[in-house]
Amino acid sequence: MLRLLVIAGVVIVLVTAVAVTWVALDLPPPGLVLRHGLPPAGGPTGRRMEVEGVTFVEIGTGYFRMGSWFNCQRGDALGRVCQAFGLPWGKQPQESGDEVPVRWVEVRQPYWIAETELTNAQYERYDPEHERDWPGDDDPATSVSWEDAQAYCQWLAKKSGLPVRLPSEAEWENACRAGSEGEYGFGDDEKRLTEYAWFAENSGDRAHAVKTRRPNAWGLFDLHGNVWEWCADTYHQDYNGSPEDVRAWTEGGEVWGASPIRVRRGGDWFGAAVICRSACRVGNLPGVRGDILGFRPACGPSDP
Repeated sequence: MLRLLVIAGVVIVLVTAVAVTWVALDLPPPGLVLRHGLPPAGGPTGRRMEVEGVTFVEIGTGYFRMGSWFNCQRGDALGRVCQAFGLPWGKQPQESGDEVPVRWVEVRQPYWIAETELTNAQYERYDPEHERDWPGDDDPATSVSWEDAQAYCQWLAKKSGLPVRLPSEAEWENACRAGSEGEYGFGDDEKRLTEYAWFAENSGDRAHAVKTRRPNAWGLFDLHGNVWEWCADTYHQDYNGSPEDVRAWTEGGEVWGASPIRVRRGGDWFGAAVICRSACRVGNLPGVRGDILGFRPACGPSDP
């Protein structure tokens, strides 16, 4: 009997030690690790397809950390452990703003996302009368509202027979991060942003042709800067209650009159580096247009 009690005590101590270490190291939930392995998990599958001149890259299953502690207090290991167990010690995380709580999000099914922002030439296959803000065929199509972007996706879905749509915020951020947990898809060194993005520091006050900056680690271009990109979600003031996977979050959210506010991501040629961060998010009315607003389509299921 004593031997069994000792064994049980040892097991309890070991399990507790593992749990405390897991929380202290801020590791992903064990279920995600069991299904997908240790991070980084996910990324491009190597498959690509072209639909009406748009190249899509397939992103595989996995998980990633969504959101940012930018302007928040992340806390230390002791604080994270004590907060998890309701104890007051250590430097505990203090989160506020629309990029928190930072959490792990699962990609349960593969999805496709366009390699670049939609260009003038690509958009004009749908709307030949579209008035360009920027003259080049390979410049991003702008002055496109969320409603316009939805209409394009519906047109392309009907024409191709594929489930083309706007990406969810989570799908977009996963693609932008490309496995990085830093503020940008290449890490935290803001000085490197000029290699990957057109923004206030280097744009010359205009948008630029797609694929003229470096791609991220997953072979995707211009997710930082150039033009803002519409997502399918409604805008919420934080991530409390958001899906645990990459489905678009369209329930609830902010409204203006009877109109749900929609999300745009990525920053633009006119803005500072800070708004080009992977986690930065802004809400807009769905009918708003402007020469900083574009989109990139996605395709495929995001439901479990």
